[in-house]
Amino acid sequence: MDRNRKRGRVITGANQSYRAYGASNARKKQKRSLSNRLRVLLALLALAALLAVVIVYALQGTGRDGVGRVTRIGATLSQNVMPFGSSVIFYDGTTLHCVAATGGNEWSYQIGTNADYDATESRIVAWSGNDLYILNSRGRLVYNNKMSDTIQFASAGEEYVAVFVGDPDSGVISVINSDGQTVDNITVANQTLLDIGFFKSVTTSSAQETELMWVLGLDTTGTVISMELQTFQPGKLSTGKSSLGEHIVYMVYDVGGVLNVVDTRQITRYNYRVIEQDSPTLIYGYTMQDVRRIGNATYQLLVPAQEQSAGSGINSVRLMYGDVDRVLHLPGGCLAAALGTRSVYGFAENAVYACRFGETAFSAYALPINVTAVLGMISDNRAVVASGSEIYVIELPA
Repeated sequence: MDRNRKRGRVITGANQSYRAYGASNARKKQKRSLSNRLRVLLALLALAALLAVVIVYALQGTGRDGVGRVTRIGATLSQNVMPFGSSVIFYDGTTLHCVAATGGNEWSYQIGTNADYDATESRIVAWSGNDLYILNSRGRLVYNNKMSDTIQFASAGEEYVAVFVGDPDSGVISVINSDGQTVDNITVANQTLLDIGFFKSVTTSSAQETELMWVLGLDTTGTVISMELQTFQPGKLSTGKSSLGEHIVYMVYDVGGVLNVVDTRQITRYNYRVIEQDSPTLIYGYTMQDVRRIGNATYQLLVPAQEQSAGSGINSVRLMYGDVDRVLHLPGGCLAAALGTRSVYGFAENAVYACRFGETAFSAYALPINVTAVLGMISDNRAVVASGSEIYVIELPA
């Protein structure tokens, strides 16, 4: 029956069926309205539940689509945080703590107040005043001694530890082997000691790789201040020495036994006798951000110096390895860049960009925290970052 005709007859007809029909029709409309409201309510509840799941997965890490777990490790930015193999080390003012990437405490060792430390993947050297501590990778003490004077800083190698004691401009470098024996005491005079490191190289006296030490200082004896690099074979004293000129050196790393010395203008390569090996690589306008050895290749990541110093954000990076030297453009401004085992990463405040080695395009991944600083990388493509004062470990896409 036509609905308009039926409604018209009911309204104009004064028969007994009016009340029954009107009541039935009202109940049907009410049921339909309740049913529609119930469906909307259920849909909203389902949407809220889905949103809650998304938030939980974002905060805890899903491992899906390359987005990994984000873990707060219980350290703060002021606690001298350092990547350490697959873990993170920090100093809370009295104690060194080693924390797993998943947040669990692996070990702790008390070293006292006003302390500092250096670490490789195999050992840690820590100092407080003139107290020296050497720990293995499991946090067990393997050496402890009171040095003759205040420790300025120390550096750890695989077989040796170097400790600089005395005044900043005049003192002694003590070299200690893995048995706790002091094999060298090298006097430092007429220069400001800046850094000490270790590297392995074949020498004329040995066909096998030997751990050597390099020392970087600022020569203050001349009319013009200049940088100076020396090398030593522990137990056999100096193996080489060279003036590097007035350009400020801010990084030294080795590639296959060759020292790569990075200053504000170029990368110069020296053998273990500090003899220049080949033509320098010009990097003027760039700052070395990260270096990583992967297989037989050494990857070097640079960022524009002007963008970094101005704090305006890094918009491109320069990647060098083998015969490759290319500039990669980031999708957006970043506060830092780093190298993984397969990719270059750019870190923005709420996103990370990843570009595979050999490719030129970045993919973007949202982050559930606001990144304010990048402290370095640990194994399995995990980044150690700060969000405000809190420290997190982020699993990155490979």
